[in-house]
Amino acid sequence: MAVRHISELESQAIEFMRGRLSRPIALATTTLNLIGELVNLDTPAKLQKAQNVRLLLLERLQNDLRACWILAERGYPLQAAGHAAGVYEAWVNIAAIGGEAAALKWLSHGDERTSFGQVKALTRDAIEEILGRSEPETVKSIYSQYGQLCMPKHLNPIVERLRGYRVQRGEITFTQGPDTSELAVAHGWYSLERGSRFAFFGIVAFVHNEASPLTSATRSDLDKLHADLEALQRESMRLWPESYSRPRQESVVASKVKETE
Repeated sequence: MAVRHISELESQAIEFMRGRLSRPIALATTTLNLIGELVNLDTPAKLQKAQNVRLLLLERLQNDLRACWILAERGYPLQAAGHAAGVYEAWVNIAAIGGEAAALKWLSHGDERTSFGQVKALTRDAIEEILGRSEPETVKSIYSQYGQLCMPKHLNPIVERLRGYRVQRGEITFTQGPDTSELAVAHGWYSLERGSRFAFFGIVAFVHNEASPLTSATRSDLDKLHADLEALQRESMRLWPESYSRPRQESVVASKVKETE
């Protein structure tokens, strides 16, 4: 039997996965476009260091979400999850750059063995900064979702032993290239839904720290995206309830965009 080229397999995967992932793909697109609006808003000729760093991180977040989308629709959902985890890391870093001192610390970071901060600590600080109070349960809820995205990123056996093969008539066949199984659809949906959700948190953190007021049009776009993400999360919970243990606490963070001036 002739071996099909990987590009042919990916083309078939795209056609299939775009149909199954149409809802999370649509919201990922909206989120990406909204980030583009924020990055391209009128800015002073000379930016403060904190603004520069936040814009750099927001652009990185945008690219990670786009990479997540590309991989999910091509049948590589576990790789997509890795980029969704990158989106999470970007949003907590954006939240950490609240002023010039933090920006200078970020810019002067010179240790290639460590990141700017531990993700769990950055999550705690981000929640406290945005909400104005300590929320241990919210931190636990949101960080647990990051942990789920990191499982495929770090080749956790719980994830790996469920993929990469099929059994027919008692015989096992190892599969290569794109995965369009039902499990792959679930992983791809989860990666896109969580990636878009955490990208929105990044937008909330960015807006929270910027002095420039939002235009009425941009605020309206944010409100609509928030509502659509809430609806998608409810649908995700219905489909895969085991993956969404504490969504209520996450909504508290997302809703703070309404209070940002």
